[in-house]
Formats: sequence, C-alpha cells, structure tokens
Amino acid sequence: MTAAARQAFEEAQALESTGDMDKALVSYLKALELAPQDTEIAYRTACALLQAGYLEEAQSQLRRIVFAEPEHLGARASLGNCQLLLGDIANARQNFAEVLDVSPDNRNALYGLASVLLEENKAAEAEVHARHLLELLPDSAPVLTLFAQTQDRSGQTSAAIAAYRKALKCAPDHVPALLGLSETLLRRQRFDEVVELTIRANRHTPADPLPMEMLSDALSGKGALEDAREAAEEALRLSPRSVPVLVRLSVLSRKLGHPVVALKHALLAHDLDNTVQGPLNALGAALAALKYSKQARSVLTALSAGKGLDPDVRRFVENVIASETARPAADAETRAQTVAKTGEAEAKPQPAGAEKSGSETAQPETDTSASGKTVDTAGKLSSAADDQLPNVLGLQRQDRS
Repeated sequence: MTAAARQAFEEAQALESTGDMDKALVSYLKALELAPQDTEIAYRTACALLQAGYLEEAQSQLRRIVFAEPEHLGARASLGNCQLLLGDIANARQNFAEVLDVSPDNRNALYGLASVLLEENKAAEAEVHARHLLELLPDSAPVLTLFAQTQDRSGQTSAAIAAYRKALKCAPDHVPALLGLSETLLRRQRFDEVVELTIRANRHTPADPLPMEMLSDALSGKGALEDAREAAEEALRLSPRSVPVLVRLSVLSRKLGHPVVALKHALLAHDLDNTVQGPLNALGAALAALKYSKQARSVLTALSAGKGLDPDVRRFVENVIASETARPAADAETRAQTVAKTGEAEAKPQPAGAEKSGSETAQPETDTSASGKTVDTAGKLSSAADDQLPNVLGLQRQDRS
C-alpha cells in the first residue's frame, strides 16, 4: 500500500466512523484506485458500496476478492448478503453455509442464512440459526427482530410479540421491529397499538409506503374510514403503481359512498395486474353498489371462472367513469349560466311602484348594524367549519363530500 493510498484509506475510515458514508465511499474508491491489489482496501470499499446500495458494484468487487482469496470469510459472507438483496437466494445460501462450515459463530453468516431460510418459508430451520445468533448477541435489535420473525412464521405469536417488544426496548426507533410488531398485532385486531406503531415507523421512513398501508388497515378496522382513506392515498402517492393500495382505496371509497371513485381505482388496479383477483372483486362490488347488477354478475362470474374482464363490461365501466367525471364541469357551467341570467334580471330598471314597494319592504334600516353583525358572525362560523382539520396522520383533511 502506497503512502497516498494509506492516507486516503485512513481518511475513509475516519469519515465512516463519524457516519458520513457518502464522503467515506469517495475516499475508499480513491484508495482502491491507488492500490487496486490491496485486499483490505478492496473489502472495505465493497462493504461501503453494499451499505450505500450499489449492489451490483459491491457484488463484482466481492467476487474478485473471494476468487483471489477463497478463505476470506468476511468477503464471502458479505457476498452472500449482496446476493440475498439481489434475489439470488441459492448462491446466497451456499456462501453463508460455506462460511458457517468453517466458522459456526460467524454472525454475518448466521443472520444471512436465517434470512434466506425465512425467504424459503423454512421458519423452523431459520429459528435454529436465529436462536444461535441470539445467544451471541442477546441485546441486538436486528437479531431480536429476526428471531421474532421466525416465531411469527412458526405460529408462536406470543413469543414473536415478546421478542419484538424487547427489540424496541433495546432500540425504540428500529423500523423493522416497529413494522413487524404492527403486522402481528394487526392480525390480532389490536388496532390502537398498530396506529401508534405505524405512525412512529412513518416518522423515521417517510418515503416507505408500508407504514401507511398498515395504518390504513388499522384505521379501517377501528371504523375511521375517512382517516383510513387518507392513509391509503398517502401510500398511493409513495407507490403509485401498487395494486393492493389501489384495491384498498377502491373498497374504502365504496364504503364512504363514492362508488364511481371505487370503480376508477379498481379498474386501474386491474390494468396494472390482470392476474390477481382483488381488483375484479373490488370492481364487481363497486358496480353492485351503483345498482348495475348485470355487469357486477358478469365480473364476478368471470372471476370465478378464471377469466378476465369482459370487453363490453370494460367499455361500460369506462363510460360510467367518463360521465361522472364530466358531470362537475356541466354543473359548473349550468351554475354560471344561472348566475348570468340572475344578474341580467337585476340590471333591468324597476317600475316606480316596485321601487316604492321595495323601499317599504326595506324599512327597518336601524337593524342593519345588528343584521350585519349576525351575518359576519355566521360567516366566521362557516369559515371555521370549512377550515381543513388535521387528522391523526398529521395530514390535511379535505372535504370530499
């Protein structure tokens, strides 16, 4: 290692220790460029790439290290992690197993192999490795969360809840534990706790739609349908092509008395994935809510027969959506014409008798002040009632009636 490479490497380590991973990665890459054959620099650079999410680049670097030094267990375990994140489950399992054959207490490999086995729905096998890791790291929130997942998948719900709670006691902001516990409690219909946990998770990962999806389910379970819809809309904003979120919005819109909006969400969900049943179920329910029983039966019959959406029914649904979308514009135009006609009528000169009658009618001049105060007060009350109210999400409630 040259002096310049060592200087860049030490600078990268110092930056990494302060948590400035972006600058640390730049320095690691600089050190690697100056000393491309140095295994330690190459390994630390690959780990920095992996942590920053550059999975393909990290995998390439780690493969080179493992090829040159097959006994480098750290690189092999990290390669397994990289392959797991890339969905290459078979190679990830092989690398983790090879590391554990040589070093049974390797924490990285234990965690990785347990995660692989969970992906393969082998919860009992995953529990063995997770429990071993828990003996080595009893107060680690990630390890406790992993163990909780193995318990949950094995049907040991109470043990899973206890492990999740212990993880959150060790690290109150550990998002995987917050979401894992939320999912488990949601199945037990403990909606109030799920609301609190998912809001906490969203606070730490505002770009992740999953907390909002689970929050929507919990609020719906509590009967707070408007809040549930707002949470689902936020989830859709974060993940516009999510079929489950669109189906959830369709169901909520129908329950809130907006069946055409429900149709729109269900049709979009079907267009995004016509192989799943949820969108067609939602579409049939929305058509039934609109009293289009023939079309609803057609959708549900096709669903039970494993067929897609009938073209005639699709055209019918599109026409219903289009006509409903055009209605507000037509109503606005009608109102504008009515206002214009009223203005013309008021602008015409009144007969003398009518003026006199009008002045007699407007006789109580002295009450104008009091009347004005009443109108002003009513205006203020109306304005206050129309203000957007913050809901449980901290979002702004919109009047959609």
